[in-house]
Amino acid sequence: MALDIDTARVIVEVVCADLSVRRSIENSRPPSPMLPSAPLRFMLPAAIDSALESMHWAGGARNAAMILRGMGPKDDEFVRLSCVGIAEATKTVIVTNVVNGKLPKVRSSYTAMRTVNGYAHKGTNVAMRDGTEYVFDWWPTLNARNPLVSSRAEWLVAGKSVEYKAFKGFL
Repeated sequence: MALDIDTARVIVEVVCADLSVRRSIENSRPPSPMLPSAPLRFMLPAAIDSALESMHWAGGARNAAMILRGMGPKDDEFVRLSCVGIAEATKTVIVTNVVNGKLPKVRSSYTAMRTVNGYAHKGTNVAMRDGTEYVFDWWPTLNARNPLVSSRAEWLVAGKSVEYKAFKGFL
């Protein structure tokens, strides 16, 4: 019962259906008094935004922009928009949909953490009923419809991942 395309599709759909979670991933809400300028995705030309997504640097670029604005890990907005907040929010949506029966092949979901080359990162671990585990990582692309998908073992070492839009399932 490895992760198949149908289960992955439903996971992405339930995350996209939750507007607050989608806003955390894509930062699509209007600027607040806490953020004096527009969110990063609205400041960049579409070609640069697309390039950051395809290189999987979108989350890093957004974090850098927030740091340049004087924000950091002690700011709620920074946490919400970072890998920490995205992983927590997506995990909660997935668990809710497991409980509601929309993800029958999924046992649970939790926030996964890794440190590679001195950089800590969090993603959304999906535990299947057969004991296999996978990580959906929305932060590198900041596209709710196109997270990176990896086996847990590969994700832990920052190894092989595939964009959801090219995902065919794990055997």
